[in-house]
Amino acid sequence: MAWRELVPNDARKTFETLIDRKKKWENCKSRAVFCALLCLFCFLMFGIVYFRNIGTIHGSFASLYESVMNSSFLVFLLAVFIVSFVYLYWLAKEIDKAKKKYETLRIETVDKFDTTWLKSINFDTRSEISIEMNSYDINIDYKG
Repeated sequence: MAWRELVPNDARKTFETLIDRKKKWENCKSRAVFCALLCLFCFLMFGIVYFRNIGTIHGSFASLYESVMNSSFLVFLLAVFIVSFVYLYWLAKEIDKAKKKYETLRIETVDKFDTTWLKSINFDTRSEISIEMNSYDINIDYKG
C-alpha cells in the first residue's frame, strides 16, 4: 500500500503491532472454541459409553469407580476432558490478556491518529489506512 511510505516509522510500527495483537487475540479465541468443542465431545462420549456399558451397575460409588477405571477408553476420555478443560481455563486468561493489550493499543492508536498523524497526512491516506485496518477487522475510526 502507498500509505506506508507516507506515515512516520512509529505509526507504521504501531499499525503492524496492532495487526499482530489482533491476530493473536483471534487465534486464542479460535483455539478456545476448538477446546470447548473437544470438552463437550469428550463429556458426551463419556456419558454415552458409561451409560451404555457400565450405567446398569447398581451399587456403591467404589464399584462404579472401579468399573470406570477398568475401561481404558473411559479413562482416556476422562483424561482428555480434564486436560482440555484446564487448557480452556488457561486460554480464557490468555484471551482476556490479549484483548486488553489489543484494546489499549487500539485506543492509543485512535487518539494518535486523530491528533498527530492527522496533521501530517491527507484525507486520502487516512482513508487508505482505515480501509486496510478494516480488512483486519480493526476499527481505528473511533474508540467506541
